[in-house]
Amino acid sequence: MKSAKKCLLYIVLFLSFMPAAFADYKTDIGYADLKALLGASVPTGAGVNVIQVEVGTTAYAPNTTNIQFSGKTFRFPDAASISPSAHATLVGSLFYGDHSMAYGIRTITSYEATAWMKSLFHPSASAPPEGSRIVNQSWAGNGNNTSQMGMILRLVDRQVQSKELIQVVAMSNGAGGNALLSSAYNVIAVGRTSGKFDYGSKPVDVVYRAGRTRPDVVAPEATTSAAVPEVAALAALLVETGHKGALKLSRSSVTIARIGTVYNAERPETIKAILMAGADRVTKNSPGKGDITDYRSSGHQTMNGLDDRFGAGQVNALHSFQIIAAGEHNSLEDGGVNAGAIGLTGFDYDNAFGGYGNSNKTATYTFHATTDAKLSASLVWNINVTNDVTLRTGLPNMNLELFDVTNQTISAFSSSSIDNTENFQAHLLAGHSYEIVVKSGEPNNFSWDYSLAWRISH
Repeated sequence: MKSAKKCLLYIVLFLSFMPAAFADYKTDIGYADLKALLGASVPTGAGVNVIQVEVGTTAYAPNTTNIQFSGKTFRFPDAASISPSAHATLVGSLFYGDHSMAYGIRTITSYEATAWMKSLFHPSASAPPEGSRIVNQSWAGNGNNTSQMGMILRLVDRQVQSKELIQVVAMSNGAGGNALLSSAYNVIAVGRTSGKFDYGSKPVDVVYRAGRTRPDVVAPEATTSAAVPEVAALAALLVETGHKGALKLSRSSVTIARIGTVYNAERPETIKAILMAGADRVTKNSPGKGDITDYRSSGHQTMNGLDDRFGAGQVNALHSFQIIAAGEHNSLEDGGVNAGAIGLTGFDYDNAFGGYGNSNKTATYTFHATTDAKLSASLVWNINVTNDVTLRTGLPNMNLELFDVTNQTISAFSSSSIDNTENFQAHLLAGHSYEIVVKSGEPNNFSWDYSLAWRISH
């Protein structure tokens, strides 16, 4: 492991890309609707500490003297002095600036990309800077060989899983790009709504293989550099909501050294599932931002129920807030009330699933459609990477099904053997009873955790 750390200094290459001028996006992604609904109670990202990773030698940090960052605290763990970067300043303005959705963010740790990568190898620095919950990665880069790339991806995925650190990363802006981090399993990979960017995972090794669905979601910006902080800002609103809601929204929590208490509503799997289930698959954006008009058209349908260009679709702040605000609901098998009955929106985090030990191998969520409606559901789980020098991985297979109890038929099904999300959008018939069912796709028992989020709209 020590030799790998030393080698990383020389062979990891990075490419940054500048975002074009961006107009107001808040109406396009439902934030204006959320603010109209909540007024002064709208979440702002308050209390959520974040990390911004940028490319550069000495110029990689946001301009801390910019008036839009007034009152914010910046930490620079990898340098005594830095020069501001225009790219970092623009990204910061969308992530936590005064005009961002998450303008309540007050503490930002700024890393240069190479130094951040090196920190992943440090025995004590595998935990992020104290209290940090979200990382914005608006850059692209690669290693010079597959061994190095595989190690980087495993370390990133391990940090998400072990430290509950939400990583929001960029797809490349063009075909054949080298946005390595977007090929990690546990991150939230972001593209742009225009669909004009590189998509799909890249071949690295037998674990990080080509053909997986990337991105997870998109946002309406001219570059992925700008799209990423919009999604990261929305994630901050959800983390704040989940943390303040505490056990009113979540059934349980975990306490992590240097991070603090993380409730089920704010876990990386839950936030990712909520963003995906709340996303729009048809959009009417501001001029020049691009639109989704042919979701899952011929040639673009993935095995995990998504579109290979747009993932789950364009993020929607109102929809995602409604999902998290509805709180956590147990499945029938985990003792859910009224035989696992669920409402129009909500989520569940199951910490032990797969049939091993006392865990259930099927999870059932029941509901009745009073009118014709549309259901969006997303199931998310992490790849496991061992916390030792071997970095061994394990990824169980799970499937997601919608069962029409009234007709005794399967209405929708998502089953990919290589992805770690399963998704569907289905039409519901008035008067019919349904079950959302999570199933193990493995021949042998296992025990692993997942998050499920759903939204029913009329």
